[in-house]
Amino acid sequence: MQIPTRLRGLKAATIMLAIYAAAWIALEGSLLRVMVLAIGVTLVTLGYGLQRYVGGQELSLRVWLALAAGIGLAAGVGSGALAILFMALKSGLHAHGPEFTPAEVNWVASRLVGWAVGGVLGGAGVGLLLAGFKRGQE
Repeated sequence: MQIPTRLRGLKAATIMLAIYAAAWIALEGSLLRVMVLAIGVTLVTLGYGLQRYVGGQELSLRVWLALAAGIGLAAGVGSGALAILFMALKSGLHAHGPEFTPAEVNWVASRLVGWAVGGVLGGAGVGLLLAGFKRGQE
């Protein structure tokens, strides 16, 4: 599996994410909005990491699938952890009290293991799909 040196759309995703983050910080706390930001930051960061450390390399199918599953794991765990961090950050920035209820924070924390498992399975699935499409083009 050949990893591209530049991931198409990554720069545009970064710009859109920065605009979203600027709007997010001004709005009242919302679980959906904080999850969108956390998932976006996690995926863009993982995209830049993939591009920097693996871009341009030829990987065997086994290594590619392990990498895809690892990226999925990092996406699942990272998104939940960043959501909790962003919840704390936003509550600390606004002087009128917490933006998120303890139930919302607990909801995110209680799903970290499920998101980790889902991330591994989803990453491996996407890895298999991309490998299949790549072989179909050859």
